[in-house]
This record gives sequence, C-alpha cells and structure tokens, in this order.
Amino acid sequence: MDRLKQIGIDLEVHRAIERARRSFNESENDILRRLLVEREAQPRSPRETQNSSSVVELRSRVRGNWTVEIRGERLAAANLKDAYRTLLLQLHGADPSFLPAFAEEKGRLRRYVAKSPDELFVGSPHLAADHARQLVEGWWYDTNLSTEQVSKRARIAARVSGLRYGEEVRILENLREI
Repeated sequence: MDRLKQIGIDLEVHRAIERARRSFNESENDILRRLLVEREAQPRSPRETQNSSSVVELRSRVRGNWTVEIRGERLAAANLKDAYRTLLLQLHGADPSFLPAFAEEKGRLRRYVAKSPDELFVGSPHLAADHARQLVEGWWYDTNLSTEQVSKRARIAARVSGLRYGEEVRILENLREI
C-alpha cells in the first residue's frame, strides 16, 4: 500500500463515508478509494458525463437509514438505490453464477440485470441513458425503481441465490423490512 496521509474531515463527511461502508472490514481509505478513484475509472452514462464531478456518490440523495442484511451481516447503504446495488454485489460476490441466473428473470418491460444498458429497458430503451448503471464489469442494472420494485426484485434475487428473503436476506429502511 502507498504511504498513508492523515487528513481532517468534518462530521458530515465522516457520516457520508460511514453510509457508504459495505462491510465492517472495509477501511475508510477503501471506501474513499471506491467512491473517488475507482468511480472515475468506470464508464459513465451521458447524463453523468454532462454533470461530471469526482464526488458523485457522496452527493447522491440520502433518505432514511438503509441496511442490507445477508446471513446476519449488516451493511449500511446511503439510499434505496445503494441498498439494491449492495445486495446485488454481495450475492454476486458469494456466487459468480448469480448474475447470469438473475438475468434470466425479468419484468414485463424490463430486465433486472443485463450485459448492456440497452438490454435492460426492452420496452423503454430511452431510459437506459439516465437509469442504467454498471454493477460490475460486463453487467448493468436498473436504478429507476420504487421501493416496491426493489422489494420485489430483492425477493427474486434471494430466491435465485438459494436464500430466503426475510430470514437470510433483507433490505431494511429505518430497521423495517421492505
């Protein structure tokens, strides 16, 4: 690891870092690297490119206290979109066959995950520019979702991964299951 430098941050910035924490094993440096350095290396949608900022994740809307719980481990999330993304990343990390299996599931007009932004929005391709985000290399997911839609998709994701929603997997808003 490169030499570390101590910096001073205010309480609001510290809270933003903690909201972005995915696990207790992740250091503050790991979180900032993911949010600032690795984020810059990811492909961006046309909308993000127009509103370019190196702190895109830190300025995203925060509403409520979101938590993803998988087999008893709780992971903080900044908002509903971040909770859904965290869930997908954790399930993919536990089983690399999860995303291909989850890609077989789809709604009436949208896929849950796809290998390209255009494949996500079968019925409304114009939404891809603003609402498709890269999850991991080669996989994209939809961020234009209501709480009800995320809840439904989280249940399907749990089933696909062989877990029981509500027992082994949950997304919580203010410690209440969605």
